Amino acid sequence: MKKINPAFYVWFVLIPAALIFPLQNRGEVLKLKNGSWIDGKILKKTEQALIVDLGYDVLRIPAAEVSEITDELQIQTKTQQQEPTGEQKQKNTLYTASPLEKVSTVEGVRDFGESVVVVRSPGGLGSGFIINKQGYIITNFHVVQGQKHINITRFKKDGQELKRIIYKNVRIVALDPFHDLAVLQVEEDFGPLSRPMVLSPDDSVAVGEKAFVIGNPLGLERSVTEGVISHTGRNFAGKVFLQVDAAINPGNSGGPLFNSRGQVIGVINMGARFMQGLNFAIPIHHVKFLLDHIDAFAYNEANPLSGYVYPFPPRSPNPVKKKTASK
Repeated sequence: MKKINPAFYVWFVLIPAALIFPLQNRGEVLKLKNGSWIDGKILKKTEQALIVDLGYDVLRIPAAEVSEITDELQIQTKTQQQEPTGEQKQKNTLYTASPLEKVSTVEGVRDFGESVVVVRSPGGLGSGFIINKQGYIITNFHVVQGQKHINITRFKKDGQELKRIIYKNVRIVALDPFHDLAVLQVEEDFGPLSRPMVLSPDDSVAVGEKAFVIGNPLGLERSVTEGVISHTGRNFAGKVFLQVDAAINPGNSGGPLFNSRGQVIGVINMGARFMQGLNFAIPIHHVKFLLDHIDAFAYNEANPLSGYVYPFPPRSPNPVKKKTASK
């Protein structure tokens, strides 16, 4: 009688089992010495070789070629623990920057007008806009400069009416005097917010693009003006601004500049008082940088100009005396 090779029984048993139970057999990840990875279930392990079920096939791997064996479930669990959930990502995000469809000025005002606020202090008033449901507000540094008692006026829709809500418990969170930006927070029960502002996810702004502004010029609350982007890179004292021809007046400072999608592309900063159409806004990437590194700009009550300090250079220990002309 012809003797049957014992290896025949191994293949005869293992191959059908792999075909019938492919899902139960997966479970290890084998790293080979050549850098490759094999994902499967070890069916048999000897000093010479490993028999691995790949789901629909069985593979014999020399044991000397395997450098590491890891449990697949442990890898998946570790990956899930390291990757933050959607809720955790949201907690670490102070603002929303996402693509939007094009809207008319009427639709943009309807969707985001409620998030534009009045910022008042003993030194005057300006505008601002709400960026999240925790009551964080963006405005200009010069609107709150040197002030500690600030209140926020919000306009909330209630059916057909628009209620005026005044918050007096307002905290200064961060200051960026160089770019004329400030972050405030209402520390009262803020209540529901229909839709916080959406910042532009990129910095692409085109000359001639439609833009509109919502603010409080000269105390005229919730005023809307429309125009186009006149220039995308006006340089003033080493700082670059967006130029817009939408009408801007004192009181608009700190308010949002919107593009045709309703995204905030800038923060109104200044305008030429005696010339029409010369108005400027801080590009939105400066706002996102401030919020992404907000700890570096944290407000210090002992130093109201916290955010940057340029000390005077020390005096020379041996000053050079000016020579006087001899008579």
